[in-house]
Amino acid sequence: MKSFKICLLALTIVAICIPAALAEAEKPTLAILSFGRSPAFALTDSAILDTLQAYALIDAEERASLGAGNDLAGEHVTVLYRDAGFDMATANLMVENALDEGVDVLLTVSSQVGYVAGNMLREMEAPPALIFAIVSAPYETGLAQSPCIKPDYVTGTAMVFNFQGFQPLALIQNPSLEKVGILMDPSDPASEYLAGALNGTLESMNLSGEYAAYNSIAELGVATQSLVDKGVDIVLMLPNMTASGGIPAIQKAAYGIPTVSMLVSDVHAGITMAEGFDGWYREGAIAATMAVAALKGELDIARTGINMTASFRSALNLDSARENGVEFVEAAIAQADYVIEDGEVVGSAIELPGVGADMQQVPLEERMEGDAQLLASLACTDEKIAEQQAALDAMDG
Repeated sequence: MKSFKICLLALTIVAICIPAALAEAEKPTLAILSFGRSPAFALTDSAILDTLQAYALIDAEERASLGAGNDLAGEHVTVLYRDAGFDMATANLMVENALDEGVDVLLTVSSQVGYVAGNMLREMEAPPALIFAIVSAPYETGLAQSPCIKPDYVTGTAMVFNFQGFQPLALIQNPSLEKVGILMDPSDPASEYLAGALNGTLESMNLSGEYAAYNSIAELGVATQSLVDKGVDIVLMLPNMTASGGIPAIQKAAYGIPTVSMLVSDVHAGITMAEGFDGWYREGAIAATMAVAALKGELDIARTGINMTASFRSALNLDSARENGVEFVEAAIAQADYVIEDGEVVGSAIELPGVGADMQQVPLEERMEGDAQLLASLACTDEKIAEQQAALDAMDG
């Protein structure tokens, strides 16, 4: 009788544990993997968490735990929430760990982590979904060939840069502009493509470019000084999500010379002129919307194209310019969308580091309607696929 009671107890425990285990197995796992933490990346992270909360995959308490940098075994979703501390070796280990955990969806933030994840998933027989954000050259770095010609498990949203956009404002400031100094990080997988695209634009306007490479933020001051020694008229940072911490060193080395970034948010880090990408929060929200739909089994990744939102904004920081011996002409100030002067913002707002739209104020039904329209617009129809494949074939031919 005693052994029977023990067996009965064991069966009872198994009966209790099996449903719990099945429920756990049915709960999807999302990995949010970022290259590092910065004010700009914080906007993207905030948008991702806002979206998960708006769709009730996480509640306010769970969101606060994630916001503190913790993983989450939530009621509706398990979330691995990691960053690589701006270190490529750690980025590789971080992605490997997420794959070992058996994630259903990888949501990567940055060109670096997207590139690492894309390379690893190619080696897998049944890879999880990869949804990327804050990637500046997805086609040139091999994540995809075009918006709809891509691995069946990959989609995301790409940063869009207008390399011709920065020059009108720079030329308004200095009509005699001849030589552009360019800072580039060769470890960034998108750098080679971005440099090539910029070269074409410079040549078309009879401008010359001088390049200086840096391998860490600590080298930015020395790299900038090398450009100044070559007599450049402006110093331009190629888009790099990790370089904003080195802007004070750039400013010091380039005293008297306008400094330019193609990431508009860099005016808040002290760059004097910024023209180009302004969408850290927007891109995070789009990628998270895709991830939510994928986790719910409502998104056909294979037939969802890569989003590319064309936007261009310009900004000036007159305070940092004044401190650095640069005075912008009135015509350049009038042309800018956004100006910082005496600590105050003048002109149309851009996304501010640490501040995003409050999605909790948007009714869920309204949010769902807009998101459904967005995803529908990205559908890869047979016609789109054929058209894009023909364009690729023509380029190869």
